[in-house]
Amino acid sequence: MEYTNVKIVSDAEEKSVQQVEGELLNKHEQKFEDTQPTDIESVETQTIESEPVDSSLKEEDVLSFMRNRYGNEINSLDDLTQAREENSELPEDVAAYYKYKKETGRGIKDFVKLNEDFDAKDPDKLLREYLTATEKGLDEEDIDSMMEDYFYDEDLDEESDIRKVKLLKKKTIAKAKDYFEAEKEKYGTSLESSGLSFSSEEQEELEVYKQYVSEAKTKDEEILRKADWYKQKTSEVFGGEFKGFEFTVDGDKKVNFKPGETSELLNKHQSPQDFVKDYLDEDGMLKDSVGYHKSLAVAMNPDKFAKFFYEQGKAEGKDDVMKQTKNVNMSARNTPEFSSQGGTQVRAVNPDSGRGLKIRSNKKNN
Repeated sequence: MEYTNVKIVSDAEEKSVQQVEGELLNKHEQKFEDTQPTDIESVETQTIESEPVDSSLKEEDVLSFMRNRYGNEINSLDDLTQAREENSELPEDVAAYYKYKKETGRGIKDFVKLNEDFDAKDPDKLLREYLTATEKGLDEEDIDSMMEDYFYDEDLDEESDIRKVKLLKKKTIAKAKDYFEAEKEKYGTSLESSGLSFSSEEQEELEVYKQYVSEAKTKDEEILRKADWYKQKTSEVFGGEFKGFEFTVDGDKKVNFKPGETSELLNKHQSPQDFVKDYLDEDGMLKDSVGYHKSLAVAMNPDKFAKFFYEQGKAEGKDDVMKQTKNVNMSARNTPEFSSQGGTQVRAVNPDSGRGLKIRSNKKNN
């Protein structure tokens, strides 16, 4: 549409201006009549014939975009989903942990244990962890009961029973090592990454467990060091010619006492726990408090008890001597008796009467 500017002038020119405006309006109306219906019809037709554009993406469009954008040859959306799962951007150790957790249902502590040296691990701990991992539905008390099958008492159990328990424990520990080695091969990896892909709760749990492992390792090493030192010093005591323990009983007087064979003593003194185990029950509770404290008192005051028994023995010895001294036979001495039955007569005489055999002659009586 065209617009023409019109300038208003004085009344003298009004007629000519009106004529001009009329001509312009006529031309404009004529032009409008020629074009407007066509435009309206065209617009209406376009509106009626136009269809909504389908905004949904087709599978082929997505796959085509992936091929052009990333160069991936993927034939279906299922392949795309699988590739997304397999090509996760998680670190290797984190991905291994999530796989372990998904397939076993166990947590970060059990996963970290897969990286331990099972040959160097304490056999009892390894055995307990194996039973916990393989025996489903059992609590700590149940595991404690099962662990009792792998222990024995050298003082009470028969030698044949001890051999059976040792064999059972040895075979079960071998199974435990095979089990954990297989788990390590399947899931194990070194947890040396930053751990940023862990949740805050899992990361905190991991740090706490690492600290626990470090402290436990230090404690275990300290326990082993002390145990080795104890055995070394014990062997020095009972090594060579052990003659017994020395006790001070009377001033500077000392006596030795050997309570048993050297080999037997050495065997029973292999651990400080040997001192108390006879006074504890199966749960480790004190069952004989009197016997325990009596033994403890003697152990803490050996010379005092030795002196007491020594003096007690001396006192009883003096009493016996005094009784023997005072028990003098004050009865009258009887003259030896003899009977006369004819023939030779023999009479017992005192040594004071001289030596030799004395024969009394019957001639003096005649």
